[in-house]
Amino acid sequence: MIMRGLIVSAIVAAAMAGLSAWAWSVTPADAQIPVHFSVSGEVNRYGSRLEAFGLIPALTIGLSLLLAAAPKIDPRGRNLASSGPLLMTVWMGLLAILTVTHLALTLPALGVVEAESSLMPRLVLAAVALFLAVVGNMLGKARPNWFVGVRTPWSLSSDHSWDVTHRWAGRGFVLSGIVGSGVILLAPVQIGIAVFVALICTTSVGSILISYLAWRTDPERETFSEAD
Repeated sequence: MIMRGLIVSAIVAAAMAGLSAWAWSVTPADAQIPVHFSVSGEVNRYGSRLEAFGLIPALTIGLSLLLAAAPKIDPRGRNLASSGPLLMTVWMGLLAILTVTHLALTLPALGVVEAESSLMPRLVLAAVALFLAVVGNMLGKARPNWFVGVRTPWSLSSDHSWDVTHRWAGRGFVLSGIVGSGVILLAPVQIGIAVFVALICTTSVGSILISYLAWRTDPERETFSEAD
C-alpha cells in the first residue's frame, strides 16, 4: 500500500514538474507571479518563479515521504498500519489538494485563467471541503495513532475516548465538507468561506470537548493525576 502511494506521488510530482517547467519557460525571469489571493479572488501578494512554480512540487515530495515513513516512526505504528485505508485516503486527498493549488498558481501565469478571478480560490477551498467529507466518512475506523485523526491529549490517552471522538467527528466533518463545498461553489465567496470556517471550527471544538468527556468516563484511561 505504501509503495502504491509512492508511485502515485511520483506520477503527480512529475506532472507538476512538467507543468512548472512549461510555465517557467514562458515566464520572464524577473516576472512577479501571483502567489496569494484574497477571499474575493484578488491578488494580494506576488512572488518569484521559484516560489510560484517550485514550492508545491517540493511540498508534494516532502509530504509523500513523510506519510510513507509514518508507520515506521509513529510510536503506534501498528495501529496506523491497520488504519491503512484511512492513511491512503488522507495521502491521496492531500495530493489532490496540492494539485489543485499548483494549478491555481500556474494557470494564471500561463494565461489560461485570469489572475483576478475567484474561480481558482473557490476550487481550492472546495477541494479542501470535499477532502474533509471523504476523510470524515472513514474516521470511525481509525485506530489510535499520532499522524491521522483527532489527536487530543485525551483521545491519545484512552482508546474509548478515541473511538467515541472519531465516530462523532467523522459525522461532523462529512456534514461540514458537503455543506461547505456547496456553499463555496454557489454562494458569494466571502459567505462561502465564512460558513465553511464556522462549520469546521464548530466540529473541531466539539470533537475536542467530546474527547475530554469520553476520557473522563473511561475507567481505563491513562492519567498521572493523583486525584484520579
